[in-house]
Amino acid sequence: MVGVRRAIFVSGLGLGLALVLAVPACQSKGKASKRDAGVTVEVKPKAPEALRAPQIKPPLPVDKPPADAEQITGVEGGPRAVIYIKRLAPGTGEHPHKNDTVSLNFTGWRTTGETFLTTTVRKRPVQQSLARLAPGFSAAVVTMKKGERAMMWIPPELGYMGAPQSTPEVTIYEVELVDIEPGPTTPPDVAAPPADAKKTTQGVAYTRVKPGTGKDKPRFHDFVQMNYSAWTATGRLVDSTVVTKQPKQTFMFRETPAFEEVLRTMTVGEVVRIWMPEHLIEMMPPMAKGTLCYELELIALKQTPAPPRPPPDVAAPPASAKKTAKGVFYKELKPGTGTAHPAPTDKVRVHYTGWTTDGRIFDSSIVRGEPTALQVDRALPGWTEALPLMVVGQKMRFWIPVELAFDNQPGQPKGMLVFDMEMIEILPPTPTPAQKTP
Repeated sequence: MVGVRRAIFVSGLGLGLALVLAVPACQSKGKASKRDAGVTVEVKPKAPEALRAPQIKPPLPVDKPPADAEQITGVEGGPRAVIYIKRLAPGTGEHPHKNDTVSLNFTGWRTTGETFLTTTVRKRPVQQSLARLAPGFSAAVVTMKKGERAMMWIPPELGYMGAPQSTPEVTIYEVELVDIEPGPTTPPDVAAPPADAKKTTQGVAYTRVKPGTGKDKPRFHDFVQMNYSAWTATGRLVDSTVVTKQPKQTFMFRETPAFEEVLRTMTVGEVVRIWMPEHLIEMMPPMAKGTLCYELELIALKQTPAPPRPPPDVAAPPASAKKTAKGVFYKELKPGTGTAHPAPTDKVRVHYTGWTTDGRIFDSSIVRGEPTALQVDRALPGWTEALPLMVVGQKMRFWIPVELAFDNQPGQPKGMLVFDMEMIEILPPTPTPAQKTP
């Protein structure tokens, strides 16, 4: 959902060792693929902005903290570990809270004195939610005031956001707290729902925080826009479109059934608080565990055409269905008017609707109101197998086995997938520069 299909809260800034940020689940090293039903588009991960710089001399020796450094203990995730902080210049503003967004200038060193990252290359502060930074770093920053400058020694138990990719080590930072932007207010009942909370048929507790101003409630195929924030039972913010200032826009059927059930009770302007058990969350945000408390606001609702109903044979291909060499079953629903079949490198325009074998829709170009254009050999593997069987005007049904679909990847439709597909057009090849007329 709601940070469930895509646990995107922050994007990796390449901040090096101890200041490791949570990277979105859809990214990976090297080339990545972004798949939307049948469509696959190659995506090159954005190169992080360079933060590394020539070696910078620290203002104090870094091999060990000075004797008069303050100690911070009892931090969640490493209660026995000790953080040391030495104030270098006083601040005049407020302290940030653990879920606030802060603007920071900083430089990091190893105990050898080697500089491993710095914001001096950027020549502007880094802005980030404290909830998405290494726990030791965040714990030290919340003791600072706006405008303050300090050095901190972060123990290896608290210096990483998630599992470290190399041997954990003590890291040292000089940090200037430039600005503070308040984060979403943590609900007072974040740890557990109140006794009067309502429950959905799936056992999700929810309460209404603010009434809506709209009249219509979203149907399962409507398009919605929403803002949400999510906290662990300890009040740690783990996902938020409010922080990123990017409301989520999606079709209702792309949400998990547990979230869809709550959304269908809402009207535009309404705010609800949800306590979602971990087993009902399709993709947990990084560093999150257990039941999460969501605060969800429905911002906008767009009614869309209803998709086709699930076919009667959605659960399994009938005995009359044919089968390709790689295991895609298919049958013709309507004959075509064309004679040519698309080649692997051809681009085509198709209308399609996709269901899981229990009859739940997960995507439809019909609902979106326009056909999808794609290159055959850059589609979902099962589509690459299926599309060359078709001609223009033809409509077919395909049963695509899991290994040629999304292979049970987190956040994607599971198991065998069923598609009704109509070939609208085989697009002419794009002229090369040499073929273009001057």
